[in-house]
Amino acid sequence: MDDRSPNTHKTMETETKFDLNLAIRRWRDDLARSTAFRSENLNELESHLRDSIDRLRTPQLSDEEAFLIATRRVGNTQRLEQEFGKVNGAAVWFDRCLWILVAVQLWAFNASASSTLLSVASPVCVSLNEFLPVIGLPKMSQDWLQMVIAMIFSPIPIAFLAILVWCIFIWPKRKGMALVQKLLREPGKLALALMLLCLATHLVAMLAVSTWYYPTTFSNMGVRGLPWGWFLSRFPTAIFWAGLTYFIARKKLRSSAA
Repeated sequence: MDDRSPNTHKTMETETKFDLNLAIRRWRDDLARSTAFRSENLNELESHLRDSIDRLRTPQLSDEEAFLIATRRVGNTQRLEQEFGKVNGAAVWFDRCLWILVAVQLWAFNASASSTLLSVASPVCVSLNEFLPVIGLPKMSQDWLQMVIAMIFSPIPIAFLAILVWCIFIWPKRKGMALVQKLLREPGKLALALMLLCLATHLVAMLAVSTWYYPTTFSNMGVRGLPWGWFLSRFPTAIFWAGLTYFIARKKLRSSAA
């Protein structure tokens, strides 16, 4: 026997009721993740979808059923992406080039961040290694210890950890992606932000390597650290990538508006 009251049943039905507008918005957001579609393309597709749903609405079909049938008639994401990708070919290629440039500069940032973490972790691990005999464990050799530290704090695991944090904590909330999309529409701010990010992390990495890593790892070899010339040599590269990013981002915006 079901002890739930009629009001409870009504509440549950209300909570599980299909929201057509929300479904259409999610369908559009899914398409918008592809670079093959412009804003006007999405508006046109959404209009076709709504018209199809209106024609399908009958007493025998619910909104959810009409939505599912209409989306199948409009086409799946892969087919639509191929069709509109041909039409918007220039914008798609500029977008791909732009993401490659962003990835190159983010990898430089990741490499500098890795060097900073390695520099900070190295003296800590050396101190812990000296403490191992106190608790009855053998010390690791200096070469083996440095190899383990380098493997843990190399750019690849650091990049993997950053992607994991992005997917778990930032992507679902869409705040980070909203900022990225905003910067992609403002070439000057995007190029400047990437350049400053890379230069700042290069500077921090140089100071960390000179202050902690070299004195700990090469203390018996008289190596003092990285010279300022090493940091200054990064300026032309950073300016070059930033300028190229600005140029491609401008081209992408113009091709999208054409």
